Amino acid sequence: MAMPRNLYTALFCLLLPLYFIRLGWKGLSNKEYFMRWGERLGLTQNKPSNDKSLIWIHAVSVGEVNASISLIRSLINNYPQSEILVTTSTPTGSKLLLERLGNKIKHQYLPVDIPFFINLFLDTWRPRCLILLETEIWPNIIHACKKRKIYTALVNARLSEKSKDNYLKYSSVIKPSLDKLDLILAQFESDKKRFNEISTQIKVDLCGNLKFDQDIPYELEEISKTIRQDWSINGQKRPTLIASSTHEGEEEIILQAFKLILKELPGALLILVPRHLERFERVKKIISKYDLSLASRSTKSEVTNSTEVLLGDTIGELNFLYSLSDVAFIGGSLIDHGGQNLLEPSAQSLALMSGPSLRNFADISDQLKKVKALDIIKNSNELSNSFLKLIADKDELKEKGEAAFKVFMENRGALDVILNKLQFKLQSP
Repeated sequence: MAMPRNLYTALFCLLLPLYFIRLGWKGLSNKEYFMRWGERLGLTQNKPSNDKSLIWIHAVSVGEVNASISLIRSLINNYPQSEILVTTSTPTGSKLLLERLGNKIKHQYLPVDIPFFINLFLDTWRPRCLILLETEIWPNIIHACKKRKIYTALVNARLSEKSKDNYLKYSSVIKPSLDKLDLILAQFESDKKRFNEISTQIKVDLCGNLKFDQDIPYELEEISKTIRQDWSINGQKRPTLIASSTHEGEEEIILQAFKLILKELPGALLILVPRHLERFERVKKIISKYDLSLASRSTKSEVTNSTEVLLGDTIGELNFLYSLSDVAFIGGSLIDHGGQNLLEPSAQSLALMSGPSLRNFADISDQLKKVKALDIIKNSNELSNSFLKLIADKDELKEKGEAAFKVFMENRGALDVILNKLQFKLQSP
């Protein structure tokens, strides 16, 4: 059974130069990709505390970090005799993690999935357990943990139909990795079913979606009310659309829609938040093609009466920007990406719009569509028409927002399930 994993390892070793070339390529638009390469090879200047057991959590990027915050905070409070190491794979995930939790945790990048580098990492950190978030299945990491008797759990696990089909193509590597996990807690019944299509031997329990247990930012309400009052034109609050987590190819559709909106509502404001930090400069250039007055969060530009687009080119401010909006369009959905997190705007009672590509959030989007909190749009005309309709009907706008918030509240509880399942494995020996 080791043969497929050995072939996987050999291929990974051959492709290692390309991995670092890719990091360098990304570094052209985000210099942080050039930094801390030693950590990706299992090296670290940080060390664990000798008097504490170590809980290792891996949250690959921004979405998983956001989901993990409530879990990490609970572990810090509930297990003071342990310390928490959190690994990420991206600089944006790293930055958000350190902004939120700072010196309360230890952090470094995840080493590449090659046994030599993984063993360097494990020799240094000696974790008691590993908690993987969502879809992070690394065959050599899981194998090394199993060999060292490190308890390994995959929690808040999700598996789209597309990911399942890809995993089935490489089931000789993926199935043994899943079989070695000590615990799998899937978000929804559909995720559980897909995991069992890959391996009937594994036991998969349900936990719900940890993102429902994120903090509700009630404190933003008064702040945002004051800011929106400052943005008012002739005493009228500006109709505001936020387009968040947008990907390549989506900004043009959104900006075309916003130009149509401005014809009907000249005082409207668009808040545009690209998904990836390295695209911020490119998105600025795209906006300039549409002859729209731009302010940006990174330069702390003032939003004046003439400002038409506010670019959210910062990390960790999305909840704040949601609080300044009337309607949220969630990106990664007008292209074949599978959607992005619908829960943060739901937690703030916003009416929601999305494109049709939602496979990564199928269960959540189905719930939101069922209560008419989420409108599916396919092009710029539908986006502008949907927004204008909602702004014209304040009752419908409020009803949709309340319906989204209700879905959010009804699905909370994943954190308690995860903590209960892990309880006896997190105690110090």
